[in-house]
Amino acid sequence: MLDLAGSIRRGESGGKVWLVEHDPVLTAGRATQADEITGDVVSIERGGRVTWHGPGQLVVYPIVRLPERDAGAWLRALERFGVDVCDSFGLAAVASEDGTGVFVGGKKLASIGVALRHWINLHGIAINVDVAPDAFAGIRPCGRSPELMSDLSRALARRVTLDECKAAARKALPRLLGR
Repeated sequence: MLDLAGSIRRGESGGKVWLVEHDPVLTAGRATQADEITGDVVSIERGGRVTWHGPGQLVVYPIVRLPERDAGAWLRALERFGVDVCDSFGLAAVASEDGTGVFVGGKKLASIGVALRHWINLHGIAINVDVAPDAFAGIRPCGRSPELMSDLSRALARRVTLDECKAAARKALPRLLGR
């Protein structure tokens, strides 16, 4: 990620968007409180607090130069991207009113955490597609109750595959990237 960001800064690359499904890992962003960091949590440079990444979750990493030099506008664009992905499944999603994320029916389906270096984005948005019901147990994801977390499959009452979500993400990317 850092190597790609460096190549963007040097003008050697226009950037890339990675669509990733991680092995199970707990990560702690810069806003994570000390009592939330345990031996099982990996501290990283993104914003936000502790969260889980793992099977059944699509993490979208747009490693690109921001369309405009406005961090808040970029976070809102990532939320719109998450809303657009949900919309492609017929779900009425909304952006978080008090942070960053995407909600359907009061449940959080996507979390956002970024780091910016020279107006180049690192990290991105994690969309819960079909995660184990206990994936967020034992942590307070983004400082919230784990019961608040859900996924596309539960919201639709049918199994959604990662490939389906990747297709929806690819369709929504041009708007996110300002193209």
